[in-house]
Amino acid sequence: MSGTLARAAAEYLQCSFRGVPFAVIGSGGSSGRKQAEHTYPGRDSVWIEDLGMKGRRYRILGFVVGDLAYVQRDALVSAVEQAGNGLLVHPSIGAIQAACTRFDWRERDGRLNVVDLEFEFVEQKNLLSSLIVTALHAAVATARIALSVASSSSYAAKTSSAFSTGRSVVAAARTVASGWASGVGEAISSSEAMQAAAAVLPGNNGRYASGAGAETDATATEESVLEDLSASRAAIDEAEDAIASLVTAAEISAAVQALTESLREAIADPGAQISLLWALASCSVTVIESTAPIGAALAVAQTETAALCRRAALASIAQACSDWSPASSEEAQAMCERVVALFEAEELIAADAQDDATWSALKALRVQVSQDLMKRAAKLPDIVTIQRNAPLPALTLAQQLYADGTRSDDLVSRADPIHPAFMPTEFEVLSS
Repeated sequence: MSGTLARAAAEYLQCSFRGVPFAVIGSGGSSGRKQAEHTYPGRDSVWIEDLGMKGRRYRILGFVVGDLAYVQRDALVSAVEQAGNGLLVHPSIGAIQAACTRFDWRERDGRLNVVDLEFEFVEQKNLLSSLIVTALHAAVATARIALSVASSSSYAAKTSSAFSTGRSVVAAARTVASGWASGVGEAISSSEAMQAAAAVLPGNNGRYASGAGAETDATATEESVLEDLSASRAAIDEAEDAIASLVTAAEISAAVQALTESLREAIADPGAQISLLWALASCSVTVIESTAPIGAALAVAQTETAALCRRAALASIAQACSDWSPASSEEAQAMCERVVALFEAEELIAADAQDDATWSALKALRVQVSQDLMKRAAKLPDIVTIQRNAPLPALTLAQQLYADGTRSDDLVSRADPIHPAFMPTEFEVLSS
C-alpha cells in the first residue's frame, strides 16, 4: 500500500517550508482589508472605517509518505517551531516569506508511513526596508564625497613640490592620467555600454536588455537612447583630450574624478557601471628608481597620479553599488566580498604611503558600501533548487512560482535549457 501511495505522491506538486518538502493536495487563502464597523443610535446604516490591508493568510493541506515520512514530519515540526519567518515555496502561490501560525499532523488509521498535514501561514513583509535603504544610500553618497575630497587634497599636497621641479614632471603626470583616461573612452565605446543603454527602454526587451536597477523611461526610443549614448561618448572623448593641456594638480584631480562620474552617469544599468568601472580601479605605473631630484619627482608624480585615478574609480564604483539591484542574496554577498577586497587593497597602499586622510576615507566608504549590500542581501530572495516531475514550459513555471509569466526569461537564463518549452526537471531559481 505504501508503494502505491508513494507513486501517487509523485503525481502531486511539491511544496516546502524552510527547505522541508511535502506533497500538496489542497490550498486556500484569505485576503482583503481590515475594517472597523461603527454603529450609531438612531441611524439605520453603519460607517465602515478602513484600517489598511489585512495580512494574506494561506491554508495548505498536504501529506508525506514513504520510509522517510516520519523523518519529514519531525523536520517540519522543527521548522514550524523556529522563531521568525521562513521560506514557503508553493506551486501556485510562489516563493514567499511567511510565518506559520498553525500546524497539525495526523497519521492515517491502519496505515504506516503516511502522515497528513495541515498548515496556516501569514505572509510577512518588511515595512521599514525602503527607509533603511534610503538612509544607507545617503550614507554611501556622503562617504563617496569625503573620499573625493581627501584624494584631491592628498594629491595636491604630495605633488606640489614635485610639480615645481619642472614641466617634465607635470607632463609625466598628464601621461599617466591620459593613459588611464583612454580606458574610460574604451569603456563608453564598448558593446557592453551599448547593450546597457537598452535597459531604459520600456517593455519586455528580453533578458539581455534588462538592467540591474536601471529606471525605465517611458518616452525612450531606440533612436533617443543611441543619441544620448553618442553625446556622452563625445563629451568623454573631449574631456579625455583636455587632459593633455592641464598644468596643475587641482586641474588634473578634478578632470580625473569627473571622468569616472561621467562614465557612470552615461550608463543606465548600474550592473554595467560596476563592470566598466572595475578595470579603471587597477591603474599602475612602472617607476624608474633614481637618486636625482628630477627622477624622484617623476616617480612621485606618476605614483600619486595612478593612485588618484584608482581612487576616483573606487568612489564611482561605490555609488554604482548603491544604485545596483542584485537579484538574490547570494549575488549581493558575492559583490560585497569583491568590493571589500578591492577597497582593502587600496587602503593598504594608502597606509604604506602614510596617507592617513585618504586611508580613513577609503575605510569609511568601504564600511558604508558593505553595510548597504549586506542589509539588502538580508532582504533579498535566496537561490533555491526546485524539482518538477516532468519538463514544463518556462512560462508555466514562471506562473506557478511567481504568478508572473514575464519572469520566464530569468528562469531560462538560470536553467539554460535546450528550449524554453522544455525546462529541466531540477534547476536553481530565486525564492521569490
